[in-house]
Amino acid sequence: MKIVKKEFGSYMTNCYIVDSGEVQIVIDPGVNAYEWVMKNTSNLKAVFNTHGHFDHVYDNYKFMNDDLEIYIHKDDSFMLKKDPFNLLKEGSKASFLAQDKDEFRVGEILVKFHHFPGHTPGCCILEVACNGKKAMFSGDFLFKNTIGRYDFPFSNSNDMRDSLLKVAKFKDEMPLYPGHGENSTLQTELKNIEFYLARM
Repeated sequence: MKIVKKEFGSYMTNCYIVDSGEVQIVIDPGVNAYEWVMKNTSNLKAVFNTHGHFDHVYDNYKFMNDDLEIYIHKDDSFMLKKDPFNLLKEGSKASFLAQDKDEFRVGEILVKFHHFPGHTPGCCILEVACNGKKAMFSGDFLFKNTIGRYDFPFSNSNDMRDSLLKVAKFKDEMPLYPGHGENSTLQTELKNIEFYLARM
């Protein structure tokens, strides 16, 4: 499994290409990510969104026009057309609405949705497995040395607290690829959960 990352837009949102060697998926195509993604893929099959904020779904519509399938948690699907910040150029529509622990296979790539609301109602970590390797794409839920904000429209501090308590129970260690900033590992960030909870 090969993972390629590039930042897009004024918020420096990470867009990821996951490549099995046979097929590719894109995770969180932000502002003007489309051209880069197309240049760096040969058999792109699907778009996955960790959540619905505009800077993570901005170029969805371009892939939708190419008849690619779009996946997002059901609780954030409304944001694909009704951006709370009014910054989307054009809306999009999901092909599949995921729920917690739903799994989707794209060629040799398996994507599992872990629902962690708080930053948004449908905020998720995507657990991606391929060719014996695993990685987590945490969107705006977990970052290196911090957590996502919960003061935006449709954010919820109580949901964020519950999500932090939920993710703290995860035992597996794997690379963590956030929606902004540098990579980390899951267990490295879970060591900070009590710190975050005490300051909420």
